[in-house]
Amino acid sequence: MKAIVLFSSIVLPFLSIEGKTQKDPFEQLYSQLQEALDKQNLKSAKKSAEVIVDLYQDHPMSSEVYFQLATLYLKEGEYEVAFEAAELYLKKDATLRFYEEAYKIKLEVAHRYSKGFKKHVAGLRVLPKWMPAQEDALEIYDEIQAAVPRSDVAAEALYAKGALQLHLEDHKAALDTFQIFLKKFAQHPLAPHAHIKIGDIYVINTKIQQNDDSFLALERLNFQRFKDNFPSDPRLRIAEGQIKSIEETLALGMFEIAAYYKRTKRHDAALLYYTQVIQTYPKSVVAHKAVNTVQYLREKHADLRDKYPVEDLEIIVDVIEELPDTIQDQADQKVH
Repeated sequence: MKAIVLFSSIVLPFLSIEGKTQKDPFEQLYSQLQEALDKQNLKSAKKSAEVIVDLYQDHPMSSEVYFQLATLYLKEGEYEVAFEAAELYLKKDATLRFYEEAYKIKLEVAHRYSKGFKKHVAGLRVLPKWMPAQEDALEIYDEIQAAVPRSDVAAEALYAKGALQLHLEDHKAALDTFQIFLKKFAQHPLAPHAHIKIGDIYVINTKIQQNDDSFLALERLNFQRFKDNFPSDPRLRIAEGQIKSIEETLALGMFEIAAYYKRTKRHDAALLYYTQVIQTYPKSVVAHKAVNTVQYLREKHADLRDKYPVEDLEIIVDVIEELPDTIQDQADQKVH
């Protein structure tokens, strides 16, 4: 196996340096390993564990040593061999005493791969770490969900999978993943974060399809579910901001259509769209700006004074103070 080859490539030079001509009894090596672990001498513990798995692969206790070795490799940042050691532990240990803990090690490896840590070329430690591993991370997250489907480890893996897909701009896959997460783990501590991530996706999709208001309805539903499950969560304010951001984007799309008709002297159509902005998104920054243009068009063109009435233009509140600064600034820049 690849892991055994990797372990042997480390162990054999160590043996020759130490001048060992015959193998020490398992019990002696195992005692050395445990003593090194007790003293937090990780370097010595790793050497002892590597010798054990190289010389005593079939010993009943070797599986536990694989698990300890996986933990040691993880602490040293040797993620590939940490994963391989955890894999060998799961295959060799009949009792699986550290079953979930082994998958936690795999989860940590997947997290590192998600964050951009690369693998050794061809899996050989003597070669540089050039191989991207984010696809490996997605596979590991799926494996964990299949192995321990209702555990916190599975919940974290599923959430991390969605976050990685979102980072890779696979918005459809990320949305599916977060929705599956909420179906399986609706009350999990990560659930509020999943609701926020779904909102982020709806915000992105609205910016891509600026005249499609379906994402607004979906985000309002997402917000309501979030509120129902976590009524006092402070992150609800973020979700409210996402709804307002979507409304601003949709209002801006409608505003730009109106501005196009105004530039091309089609004032009747321009007035129609400006008033729709006001009626549909009355608390948006863009609606606040559309009021002035409606008043201007009606004053300048007598034939428009009685068309597309808005019951009370003064009903438009000064929403600039209500919106987060980032949303306000973005809307101002786009309109200007």
